[in-house]
Order: sequence, then C-alpha cells, then structure tokens
Amino acid sequence: MEKPKLTSKHINFYALSQGSLTMASAGTMQYVMMFCTDFLGISAAAYGTAMGLAKTFDFIVCIVAGPIIEKSNMKWGKYLSWTRLLTATLFFGNIIQMLDTTAFVKNPTIRLIIVCFGYMMFHGSMNFNATVRGTLVTKLAGADMNNRRALTTRQSQVGAGVSIISSMITLPAIQLVEKITGSPSLGYFLVVLVFSCIFLVCNITFIKLATPFDPPAPAAAAKKTATLGEMVQSIITNKQMLVLVLTYSIFTIGSQFYAGTTAYYFRVTGNFSFMTVALTSRSICAFLASLSVPAIGKKIGKKGALVAARFGWALGGLFIYFFALKGDGSANVIAMTVGMCFIQASTYLYMSFGVNYWLDCGEYGYYTTGKDFRGIASAVMNWPTKIGMAIGGTLVGYLVAWSGYSVPEGATVGQFAHMDRFMITMALIPAIMAAISGLLTLFLYKLTDEEAAMYAKANAEREAALKNKEAEA
Repeated sequence: MEKPKLTSKHINFYALSQGSLTMASAGTMQYVMMFCTDFLGISAAAYGTAMGLAKTFDFIVCIVAGPIIEKSNMKWGKYLSWTRLLTATLFFGNIIQMLDTTAFVKNPTIRLIIVCFGYMMFHGSMNFNATVRGTLVTKLAGADMNNRRALTTRQSQVGAGVSIISSMITLPAIQLVEKITGSPSLGYFLVVLVFSCIFLVCNITFIKLATPFDPPAPAAAAKKTATLGEMVQSIITNKQMLVLVLTYSIFTIGSQFYAGTTAYYFRVTGNFSFMTVALTSRSICAFLASLSVPAIGKKIGKKGALVAARFGWALGGLFIYFFALKGDGSANVIAMTVGMCFIQASTYLYMSFGVNYWLDCGEYGYYTTGKDFRGIASAVMNWPTKIGMAIGGTLVGYLVAWSGYSVPEGATVGQFAHMDRFMITMALIPAIMAAISGLLTLFLYKLTDEEAAMYAKANAEREAALKNKEAEA
C-alpha cells in the first residue's frame, strides 16, 4: 500500500485541532481559580488542597497513559482511535470546570469536588491526547525532520494566532453576558462552551484527514506494551531525556504560579477590563515570535531557542516584579503588559519546536542503546508538565492564601492584604525558576539538530532492514 503524502491541508488541520483546544482551555486555565474563590465561595487554601489531590491523580494518569496507548489496538487506528474517543471527554471536562453550581449545590466542598471532577476529566484526557498527537507527528511526517518541524511550527503559529482572537473577545464577551443577564459567572461558562464547540469541529475534521496515515492494524497484530519500568528506563538510560525532564519540571512549577495568578492582578487592582488589552498584546507578540522561529531555528538551533526562551521568560518575570506596581502600590498596567508580552514571545521560541525535543531524545536513545523507546518519548514529554502542575498548581493556592487574599462579605471582588507577597508569587519565584531551568539546559543538554537528524535517519534505515529481514524469513 502506497504511503499517503503529507500536504499543507494535513499540516494546517493538525495545527487547528490543537489550536482550537488551546483556545477552548484558555478560559479555564486563566480564570478557574478566581472563578472558584470569587463565585463559588471556595477559599484559596481549600482550592490548593483539592487541586493537589486532583493533580496527583492527573500525574498518575499521565504515567499510565503511554503504556495503555501502546498496548491498544482499536479499529480506527492505533492512535486516531484515541483521538476520536477523547474528543468528547475533553469537551465535557472543560465546560464542567466553569459551571456555576451555587444555584443547586449549597455546600462549597461539593462545588469544589465538581470542579475537580471536570479538571480530572479534561486533564486526564489531555495526557492521552498529548501522547497521541506527539506520536502522530512521526506517523504523518515519517523520518523527515523538515516535515516534523513543519507540523510543530505550524501548530505553534496557529496556536498563537487563535490566542489573539480569544484574547480579544473572551473577557469582553464575559462582561457582555454579565451586562445582559446580570449574572457575573454565566459569561465564563458560555465563552468556554462556544470555544469548546469550535474544538469539536476542528478535531473531527483532522481525524478524517489523518485516517490514511494511521490505518487499523490487523486484529491479530501483536500489541506492543510499554511498562512503567520501561518508561523509567527510557529516562534513566537516556541522559538527554533526563535533562529535559529535569529542566522542564523546574520551569513548569514556576510558570504555574504566574499562570494561576495573572487574572488576580488585574481584578484586585481595578483594571480587569484592561486585561483584554494585555492578553491581546501578548498574543500578538507570541504570533510574531512563532513566525520568526524557523529562521531562529536555523541560526541557533532548537537548543539555542530553548535556552533563549528560558532566559527571556526570566527577564519578563523580573520586569513584572520590579515595575508592575508603582511606588504608591497602584498598578502599572503598561509595565505588566510589557512583561507579559516578553514572557509570551519567549515561550513561543521553544513551543514552536514542541514535541521535537522529545522525539530527538527518543531517536538518540534508540541509536545509542539499541532499545526502542521512541514510541513513549511523547508520553514522557507530559511528565514534567504534570509534575509542574501538581506541585506548582497546588502551591499557588497556598501562596495566594499566604498573600492574604479574601473576598469581603457582600463583595464580588477580592483583595490582597500583602501585595508584596503576591508579586513574589506571581513574578519573582517564576522568574528565578525559569533562569535555573535555562542554566541547566545550557550546560547539560548536548543534543544538536544535526545529530538528531543523523540518528533519525540511521534508525529509519535500521527499521527498514529489520522489516526486510522479517519478510525474507
């Protein structure tokens, strides 16, 4: 059977399916903690404790997702079968998190449990989705490194592009719904619902286009199983993979503090509407950065882009810490926006290469050890994210409580007793951790783009020789 040819249409809808998912989840990522504390009557400390449990569960699912996927052999293709199934769980898990349950659930603890259920449904599905999408890069592009880069770069560009749209309309739409209905919480749910419906359409279209690249395997085909021990071994025996896990984990822990508290900054300082300007500005900067990545990649390579991104992120965080509040304690939203733009542009320097860092390490590991753990490289990619979310996403609740956050009785807007502590939480700690991640990457990560291409080519030739040998036997 002739191998299907990768076209720009495949590349674009691969990117759109993820970009629309990112757009759909942006509302929950940016507002869910504030939604819980301000609308559901849940304290920041209770939120942190509950999310600690939910994110621990999420990490466990992350660990087992790879082996489960590798063992599966469903009728719609080894990987696309999962994409089909996850479309529904991602959709419902996302919207449940932004459902105002105060009208029919009087106990705040039960409200929090419902939010956690939606969180676990969505992020548990994301564990499978991210692993599958990473592996689909090799299905769609084969060993062609240019096509692999084209897929991940376009995904980054589309993600940055749709974020401009969502940044421009999300908060105004929320406020418009509040003005029309008188409900300050309904807008959050409706916006997330609309964006989630867009994801449904884009993801289903991508599945149809990608089907020829992942045909169903024969029913009697051997099912490859990656055990937890093998996944751990794939890290321990692969020095470069170990470096990525370490540096990504450190960075993600810090970035969770920033992501979870940005909305509080604008809301408590009375500049909530200006958040639309700030988010749109940073999205535009991210889009411009994503367009420049191919040229940057050729000049400084993927490692150089990753190191530059970490240090750029650190500089943006430090700028926010020192300048986003004026001497009298009032907000300097222009400085805050500049720092946010710098952070987002820096992030897209490495995000445009995405799973390729991990696929490169998988090729390196197979070439140097002879043990083929490439199929679980994209599963291991999720570990640092989940480690960071479990630790950082839990601690941020306690740090917000440490900063003295409270919502006065009868008020809809909270306040911080210690804005200095809040600025440490939102900007200084994340900046320090980004800098540490950058330094470790600079000195410990050794894999070059040229070496990665050579390993991929050699491994493809090895696989072809093994298949020919099996055919002759």
